[in-house]
Amino acid sequence: MEDEQRKEFIRQVFNSVCEGYGQGSLRFFEYAAQHLPDLLILRGDENVLDMAAGTGLASTALAGQVPDGRVTGIDLSEGMLAKAQHRAEELGLENIVFRRMDMTRMDLPEEHFDLVNASFGVFFVEDMQSLVQHAAARLKPGGRFVTTHFAEGSMSPMQDLIMQRLECYGVEVPQASWNRLQNEEQNRLLYESAGLGRITHTRNKVGYYFKDAEGWWDVVWWAGYRGFVNQVAPEQAARFRQEHLDEVNALADEQGVYFNVEVIHTIGEKA
Repeated sequence: MEDEQRKEFIRQVFNSVCEGYGQGSLRFFEYAAQHLPDLLILRGDENVLDMAAGTGLASTALAGQVPDGRVTGIDLSEGMLAKAQHRAEELGLENIVFRRMDMTRMDLPEEHFDLVNASFGVFFVEDMQSLVQHAAARLKPGGRFVTTHFAEGSMSPMQDLIMQRLECYGVEVPQASWNRLQNEEQNRLLYESAGLGRITHTRNKVGYYFKDAEGWWDVVWWAGYRGFVNQVAPEQAARFRQEHLDEVNALADEQGVYFNVEVIHTIGEKA
């Protein structure tokens, strides 16, 4: 898929899932965002950029910690940004603005931000090194870049099962993009390639139990998986769904179906 086609695919998918993204069965996104203020220990007056802001979970978590600063959240999906704006208004946060923007071509000044955050976004870009360099150019000297990525094994075995099931139904499924940043070493090398130093990593478990496989299906339906599930032939969709739910329910123990999610937060500093 060409770069512009890939971006349009991502925009359309996330427009379609914005209503359920980051909440309910996908609350791990919010749990991960809630760790950011404690990790960053902000002064309160920072100018913050949140790339791939989505529904504003990280943007609002950070805005609440910089009452004398400002947060700019950007995303490709206008649907996600509308949800982010609504979230900020509900929380009464006035020090935050959302803009539709391609994070690989940011129309933002260089050496302007104290902090750039990218939660679950960098791995969507083919040339991750260029993206991080582009982001680092927007940082002031001494500014920090922070990312949150899925650790190896997150969402398994459910993710493996749905990918295998999709292939059985003739859907071409690429390797999960987040596998490129699933451990500390991969993240460290990416940061160093962009000239960032003083690199630290923190892991947090943000998983939980679902009552049954329907909880997992909510994750599938309200996240990027939907773009692939929608490629199953309409006349086969119901059978596909039931077969997949059956194999996920087979994983249940006395507490339900465990949804394993662990994240790696990586922080680096611009010299």
